[in-house]
Amino acid sequence: MTLKTVPTLAHIDFSPYYFISLCLMKKHGDLFIGISLTFLLLSFYLFDFHSLKILELKTYDLRTHLAMHGVPPPEVVIVAIDNESISRIGRWPWPRNIIAELIKKISAARPNLIGLNILFSEAEKNPGLDEIRQLKTKFESDFGAKRKIDKNTMQRWADEFSAIEQRLDNDSKLIAAVSVTDNIILPLYFNLGAGGPMADEETMLKLSPSAMESPSNVMIEASGLTPPIPQLISDKMKVGHVNIYPDPDGTIRGEMLFIDFQGKLYPSFALQLALRFLNISPETLSLTPSELRMGKRGSIPYDERGFMLLSFWGGYRTFPYFSAHEVMEEKISPDTFKDKIVLIGNTASGIADFNVVPVAAAMPGIEIIANAVGDIIHGKSIKRPNWAFLFEFAGIFIFGLYISLVLPKLKAKWGAMVSFLILLTIIVAGVYFFNSQGLWLKISYPSFLILFGYILITSKKFLITERKKELVEADSIETNKMLGLSFQGQGMLDMAFEKFRKCPLDDAVKDLLYNLSLDFERKRQFNKAAAVLQHIEKADKNFKDIENKIKSLKEAAEGKVTGLGATKKPEGTVIMPGASQTPTLGRYEVIKELGKGAMGIVYLGKDPKINRTVAIKTLQFDTDLDETQLKLVKERFFREAESAGMLNHPNIITIFDAGEDYDISYIAMELLDGDDLKKNCDKKNLLSVRNAVEIMAKVASALDYAHKQGVIHRDIKPANIMILKDGTVKVTDFGIARISSSSKTATGTVLGTPSYMSPEQIAGKKVDGRSDIFSLGATFYELLTGEKPFQGESIAQLLFQITQEKQPDPRNYRPELTESLILILDKMLEKDVAKRYQTAFEVENALRKCL
Repeated sequence: MTLKTVPTLAHIDFSPYYFISLCLMKKHGDLFIGISLTFLLLSFYLFDFHSLKILELKTYDLRTHLAMHGVPPPEVVIVAIDNESISRIGRWPWPRNIIAELIKKISAARPNLIGLNILFSEAEKNPGLDEIRQLKTKFESDFGAKRKIDKNTMQRWADEFSAIEQRLDNDSKLIAAVSVTDNIILPLYFNLGAGGPMADEETMLKLSPSAMESPSNVMIEASGLTPPIPQLISDKMKVGHVNIYPDPDGTIRGEMLFIDFQGKLYPSFALQLALRFLNISPETLSLTPSELRMGKRGSIPYDERGFMLLSFWGGYRTFPYFSAHEVMEEKISPDTFKDKIVLIGNTASGIADFNVVPVAAAMPGIEIIANAVGDIIHGKSIKRPNWAFLFEFAGIFIFGLYISLVLPKLKAKWGAMVSFLILLTIIVAGVYFFNSQGLWLKISYPSFLILFGYILITSKKFLITERKKELVEADSIETNKMLGLSFQGQGMLDMAFEKFRKCPLDDAVKDLLYNLSLDFERKRQFNKAAAVLQHIEKADKNFKDIENKIKSLKEAAEGKVTGLGATKKPEGTVIMPGASQTPTLGRYEVIKELGKGAMGIVYLGKDPKINRTVAIKTLQFDTDLDETQLKLVKERFFREAESAGMLNHPNIITIFDAGEDYDISYIAMELLDGDDLKKNCDKKNLLSVRNAVEIMAKVASALDYAHKQGVIHRDIKPANIMILKDGTVKVTDFGIARISSSSKTATGTVLGTPSYMSPEQIAGKKVDGRSDIFSLGATFYELLTGEKPFQGESIAQLLFQITQEKQPDPRNYRPELTESLILILDKMLEKDVAKRYQTAFEVENALRKCL
């Protein structure tokens, strides 16, 4: 291979310009920096500076990653001689009769082409075969010439020797397997360095049909050739070179379409396969300085080295791989290879040639060939357009004018924005042309110019021109504004007010303060909102509507939620009369009250980020609680949210968020449109038996899911089961649920509604999912009959019935109930947890069988 000598910057003497440079630097510093940097980058570009060249190649690799889609072309499959095949068949190299058998089995599947990427450059060394041949010669010499054996015996021995010789001659078997078909492509290898092996004249004549006359194009020249053994090559056989040549960073990005050897161009293995597959005859091929034209089939672009830039289809093993031993054992369907290009090659560790490519740290040579074949067939390679040099050179020059003449005149903010937009445009354009048009335009040089030019110009401006100004204005107006806005955006409103107060009250600052007041109002901190407006009032009493707003905020402050829950009018709510802004809890806007729950008020809210309507359940703490009790109540509240938020089931209400906004803790949950089952427990509104069973089966499914997540409900009752308008069943209010695996779950804690509590819950024992099954049974009983299974005139009598007495027969109230339903109810309401259903899944299964 002939190497070009490229001039470097080390040969250029800049010393005559040193004095002039110093003078220019003092008077026109920015212009001098811009021109010098532009000149330097243009020099780097023209002389292919190594570091920036490597950087550009890395950006090429990133674009290749973005361009690949991971779906290989359907025409190509790989038969791999992998570790498993070597383990099963034997150590490499295999006897050539095995390769012959592999080719026969693949040929039997009628592939379009077979690419055998194994170079058999020498005859196989077989000591046994050599011995037989010597013995045959000795036998003929000793007995044939002296006529000691009759002619028939002599012939029989000669036939026997020939048969043994044929069985041991693996080369002849391989030659026979290859010669019976004309759809096999064989590899050859060229020496690209100095010297190398040379083929004999007979071999070169056999290789000639695979080559074409070399025009004046610049192609890599080879100094030596390693062909297959001559017996494998015939007039109808095609060969292609398997040389690969990495870029300076060791990465393979291109395919050498041709190698020039003794005035003839030999195509690559991949090109030969693609041409045969496309049925393109060599006579239709022609070369131009930048592309290989294939007649009506289009053209293949290549760079100044004669390399086709590969567009990889995906990473390692993107193409279909089949182990050679599976083919030998006939485990692969013949249809797998029918009409395909089948590539045979090594992928075994220590044998295969693994290479670094843009999309993988190690890819075997056979898959690089597969990518190249796919690119040629589908016209998918990357191209350096003819106008690329002028376009890139002009781009560097224009961006050099920008950093020399425009950037120094821009303020810091605009300089950063414009420079960033230019840099972003360069990158986006480079990615767009690469991914959608298959064009490689170098983006590292102009990007480096913009980035480094911006750094130099702004650094000079800061160090020389604006250093004193920056020191004086360390606590400047703009800084305080930005800090104030930052704090306000993070919800730290008091700190934002502190920063805004340091700024002069011009119109811009008044607007900022007015918006801050609105934020305080949304957070129900009416006194602080009024204080902000009063600060504006000192400078401008007539600014907007601050006079009326201050008055209304003071009135709203008299009715706000104070402290840790002590309330004035209206009691406990975050919606205050006199407030002009929609109140918020966390990021949620509070629209209206929906009602009061067990632990606080429930609001209709909206998440403004995604415009989702939610129900917000709040907890306001009693001022009678001491600090320890208050901490325990808060912990319980957030354990409620934690346990409920773990659950994701179609029959369980969804919890979106939980948080604390000043004095109010809240949970944002799914807004349900429907009614609970309380009204269906009235004898006038009883559901059909089938309907009731279906609902209970869905609730059992929800409880089974919750129990598997470690969550026990502890308060199953009709009020906590809702039927939505679309018929969906939802279990709500895991408000007293606890994580059963948590150390916080304590025995001796009674939680739940008495009429539906299990015996073990009443006894204060540690409960599990079977307690929820009992509560579900009590709910089911009431849903079917309109009567609670256990009733008493006092709490003591009720608890005694639950723990000691059996429930009345439900057929007393509803005679049409079946025996199977009675058995299910009885088992759900068993006092002994061991005799009760052990999982909610068993309940669901029993109910669905009953249906």
